[in-house]
Amino acid sequence: MESEVAGWRRGRRTGRTATATSSSGGYRQELKRTLGSFQVFAISFAFISVAVGVFGTYDEVLQTAGPVGIWLWLIAAVGPTLVALVVAQFAARITLSGSSYQWASRLADPRTGWWFGWLTFCYLAIAVVAIDNALASQAFMPLVGLAPDEDTARVITLAVLAVQALVATASTRLVGWINSAAVGLEVALVVVVAIALVVAVLVTGDGSAANLTSRGVAAHAPDYFAVGGGLMLAMIMGLATLVGFDSAANLAEEAKDPHRSVPRAIVGSVVAAGILGTSTWAASNCRSRSARWPGPCSRCSSS
Repeated sequence: MESEVAGWRRGRRTGRTATATSSSGGYRQELKRTLGSFQVFAISFAFISVAVGVFGTYDEVLQTAGPVGIWLWLIAAVGPTLVALVVAQFAARITLSGSSYQWASRLADPRTGWWFGWLTFCYLAIAVVAIDNALASQAFMPLVGLAPDEDTARVITLAVLAVQALVATASTRLVGWINSAAVGLEVALVVVVAIALVVAVLVTGDGSAANLTSRGVAAHAPDYFAVGGGLMLAMIMGLATLVGFDSAANLAEEAKDPHRSVPRAIVGSVVAAGILGTSTWAASNCRSRSARWPGPCSRCSSS
């Protein structure tokens, strides 16, 4: 096992291709490297899904911490960024699919890798099913006018899982194209929404920068600064959103120039999500009507 790790390190230092580095680590390259830099980045960014995280937790933040709670997003982003830097180091040195299983097996022992592998599998299996079920019950069914029904949602979930499995089995490149297009659209929409909100504030005057520092409905909460209080609860927006950035490492064996593209995708996705999230939160706060939030911004209620 030590000789395998040494092989990985030699390959990384000498700048050999990923295939040559895999061979030096005792592994024969089997998968085709078809994913470009943006496609690898899109995988991590899509897993984070900053748009879903921002709009899914915004109301909770307003209720527990008030508008000023949005700045906790930046604090919450620090931890995942530090973790991403560590994961990026692993991904740069061991460019194989399987991420945590491969890393633990080679840096510790195969038994430890086995546990890491199964934990990761269970996590991903549960996450995919949960997301697809939410898509079916909370988005697709209301969109097409279907009455709420859990059995129907489960059938739709199974159908979506089957389509995903077929596409992933047919072509990794096709998955990369679809995912890249979706991520490009998501980034564009988030940027457009943020800009539109700022423009609306400037044009209509219906909003205030004071919202950015207002505690709103939580202004007089007795446990606001306590452990488990409103301010701490607002951290959920970052902790529940900035996860899954390591997913790019799972496809390291199918990425072009994985020693560079995968680490950059892991760290870049967290940084990009942090920046986009902050801008969207800030723009949303400025545009929101201050009448909903008594306190520092109440002076704007006449606007």
